[in-house]
Amino acid sequence: MKYYQIFKDVLKLLKRNKRQSILTSIAIGIATFVVLIILSSQSYTFNALSEDMKIDEHTTSLTFTPHDKLDLEGFTDEDSQIIQKQTGYHPKLISSSYGKMIPVKLNDNQQILSFRTEHNLKENHVELPEVLKGKDIHHIQNVGQVAISDKALMKLTRSNDIENGLDKVLTIDQRQYKIKTIYQSSAVKEVIPDMIISTKSEKAILKNHVFYDEMEVSTSKTSDIYKMLAILDQKGTHRERGTYDFIDNVQTYKDTKKEANTILNFIAILSSISIFVAGFGVMNAMFSTVSERSREIAIRRALGAKKSHIYLSYMIEGTLLSIMGGIMGVISAFIFIALMNLSGLDSAVSTIQVLITLAA
Repeated sequence: MKYYQIFKDVLKLLKRNKRQSILTSIAIGIATFVVLIILSSQSYTFNALSEDMKIDEHTTSLTFTPHDKLDLEGFTDEDSQIIQKQTGYHPKLISSSYGKMIPVKLNDNQQILSFRTEHNLKENHVELPEVLKGKDIHHIQNVGQVAISDKALMKLTRSNDIENGLDKVLTIDQRQYKIKTIYQSSAVKEVIPDMIISTKSEKAILKNHVFYDEMEVSTSKTSDIYKMLAILDQKGTHRERGTYDFIDNVQTYKDTKKEANTILNFIAILSSISIFVAGFGVMNAMFSTVSERSREIAIRRALGAKKSHIYLSYMIEGTLLSIMGGIMGVISAFIFIALMNLSGLDSAVSTIQVLITLAA
């Protein structure tokens, strides 16, 4: 009965100090919310990575790398038919987002640059790079126009000044192309080419030839993959002009997931410090409460209240504030995650993650 009365007294005290109680709970709630959102981003990151690499589809990309990087001969329909006939799989020929190379000349300087069309990038789920100067990449439609990365332009001009790069004329396959867009290159995303040209320009450069440097097959069995490579080594159309290999998407996914998991866990640990900071806020609130109510405590002691009961009442008060804040943060996080899922961003948190966060 005594403990029940203590609990009732604590609730009355919380109601009496509404503003302080609410602000303290909000601090705990925000800290809990932040940690859970960061933990949910792990699920989103891994799902997006799995989707981009088609892990669930159990597909593998066979690749062809020519000995001469200017050689634009790759997989052919005959190669596809041979694989289908001897293995039963139905391969799909693909132009990657980075495999085509061609000599490009600006004044007296010539460099070997990669090129692709906007359509190639979309096919390979590669986002268009950030435009630094000039028109939008979507507007590169004419034969005589080209978008070029800042890094490629620096290679051609031998200068880090790209301010005057627009409207410079490049010579590609004895044709002239005017630079209309300069975009941001990426040291991480190797799939972004040096140049982005129109489909019309690509057809003119390749003379309507289609360069397939990847062949996608619906299997992840290593034995079947090496069997296909052996067939291509013996019967591939351009076997003497290059080498066949494959991209191990599963292993790449595992390695990338491991690295990403380490980084996200580190961020989660750092963000969890906010919970301890919020805990100090609760402690400070309790300390100020004790200081403000020293007269009340003296009266309660005079009326026969034990020290242990007074200590217990403050412990219950701090615990209730923390629990209310934690529940508030969990509910807010679940609502935010639900909104993310509705918008197409697949994310989630596990029960264990929620319990550990609340326990902290």
